[in-house]
Amino acid sequence: MSLAAFAVIGVILWLDITTGIWADLAVISGLAGGLVSFLLTVTVLDRLVARATARRWAPVNRLALVEFLNSIADDEHSEISRGLIVPRKLPRLDEHSTDLTNDLHTLRQRVLRERALLSEALGTWAQFLASSGDNTFVMRHVAEFALQLERVRDAALDAEDARSEAGSKVTGAEFDLLNEQIDRCNSAMVTLESELRTQITLEDKAAAFP
Repeated sequence: MSLAAFAVIGVILWLDITTGIWADLAVISGLAGGLVSFLLTVTVLDRLVARATARRWAPVNRLALVEFLNSIADDEHSEISRGLIVPRKLPRLDEHSTDLTNDLHTLRQRVLRERALLSEALGTWAQFLASSGDNTFVMRHVAEFALQLERVRDAALDAEDARSEAGSKVTGAEFDLLNEQIDRCNSAMVTLESELRTQITLEDKAAAFP
């Protein structure tokens, strides 16, 4: 886009310098001037303003990223004061458990709690992250994690319904599907944690070398 815009500007300036076409065609010369102004605004001025805005809000943007990172930390295995963040994980279920009904209920409650924590962080920072800085990948991973939580909940409900219909027995295939969704959810959490760390590192580098 930028190269094409500068090429068009170059052609217009070359015609202005080497020919008298703009003097002969007043209307077209006005349009050409407007086009040059528009292209300069899009390719140069808008980027300068966006970069200045990102620098001004960089400390708040970093705070938002850190708060998001802390919100997914496992309290038992993380040491937030030392910067050690281990993301939480949903437990896989054992189809041979002696208290399967309670296990499925506990899993659904855990999913609801994760959704509540995610919603709390989103409610505080989502709008800011979406409107400042280059946080596209972070927001995409947040959305993927939220979607995967829904899939785990749906798979748990399906397993519970199948268990009720089959007389308190669930097939291995149904549990394999549920545990597969749990694994994908845990993987999405790890990916989100990695993306948050990457973005925080980029923010720190940008602050060190403005």
